[in-house]
Formats: sequence, C-alpha cells, structure tokens
Amino acid sequence: MQIDNFSYQLPDGRQLFDHLTATFEPGKLNILLGVNGVGKTTLLDLIAGVSEQRHLPFTGFPTMQRIAYHMQGAPFTGTATVFETIKMMADLDRPAENFQVDQLPENLQVIAHTRLKDLSGGQRQLVLLAGVCQLERDLYLFDEPESGLDVKVAVAVIDQIKQLVARGKTVIMTTHQFRNLPTENVHVLVLAGQCIAFSGSPAELMAETDAETLEDAYLKTDA
Repeated sequence: MQIDNFSYQLPDGRQLFDHLTATFEPGKLNILLGVNGVGKTTLLDLIAGVSEQRHLPFTGFPTMQRIAYHMQGAPFTGTATVFETIKMMADLDRPAENFQVDQLPENLQVIAHTRLKDLSGGQRQLVLLAGVCQLERDLYLFDEPESGLDVKVAVAVIDQIKQLVARGKTVIMTTHQFRNLPTENVHVLVLAGQCIAFSGSPAELMAETDAETLEDAYLKTDA
C-alpha cells in the first residue's frame, strides 16, 4: 500500500502534506508517529475513504468496505450488553449464530452481560476495539486507541491489536504512547514537516538516531 507524491491543503488554506510519499507494509503493525496537528488523523481519514481526496496517489489500498476504522473518541454507549454489541459487529461480515461468551477477550467475559451505558469509558473503548477486531477486513485503522486509558487497559488494547497482526492482518495505528508498543512485525513512519521523515523498522530508526529506545529515536527524528 503506497501513497506517492501527495499534496493536500486544509479548507483554511494551510498546507498539511507536501509531496508526501509513504509505504505501509502488509501483514505488519504500521505505527504512524507525529506531533498533534501534523495530520495523522487526516491521513487515516484519507486512507479510509472518509475524504473525497483519496485518488490516484493512493495505490494498493482496499476499498472502504474492506477497511475497519476505529476512530479516536468515537461515541459508543447504549442499552445493549457487551456480548450483544460484539456479536452484532461480528455478524456484519459473517453469520455469528454460534458466537459465545468464551470467544470474547478474557477481560470482557466477566462483564459480558453488562450494558454499555453502565461501563467506564475505558471499558467501552475495549468493547469497541474487540468489536472492530471481530470484523474480517483487509486493513484495520486505529487512531490513538490508547488515548485517555489507564496503563492496564492500554496494555489490553495493544494486546488485541497484536493479535490482529498475528493473524496476518495489516494494521495502521497512530499513537503518542510508547510504553506498550511491540518491536516485532512493526513498521514505523514518522510524519513531520508535511512529509514522511522516516520509514522503516524500530531497530533502523534507533540505529539511525543513535537512540536506545523507540521514544528517544522518535524525539530525535521529530526535533
């Protein structure tokens, strides 16, 4: 999946991307890094087809119908239970009559029959993520899925995303959190200065910046 020489202006005339070129690796966790306002969410919107600007520079990406998009801060409440909600999402792509509680992530099995409106924000985030992971799609997009979560819930979020990659799925994720990020099967892209400032493995980024951690490497790249 490739974006070639793509330029984009916001409605207010600000240049967000200038001849941006980016490659996203299939079957890997592609981590898109960058400061607030640099355009990470806009780029995910474009990939997902939310914006009408996606055209010839975007090659190899699946159609909108084959993309699952977990948007940042998406509202998710209601009277349905955890189990009913995830089963409903699983049913979107394939019959889920035989879907059982024990097929839920362990941390959701204990609250399987709790209504969404009675859950904490972090728990609802986990439910939505689990539902997205039940979809059989070709590409999964996650926009800061750990945002506003405590450390324990954030670990569970990353674990679910890692399981998708283990199944051979392609994932693109934006994040500002480094503590729980894996380093295997990972491709890193740093968005800075209206283009991709780095594209490669975590080890390559750390070697290039002479850093011992991915976080330090990113800070040097985006300085």
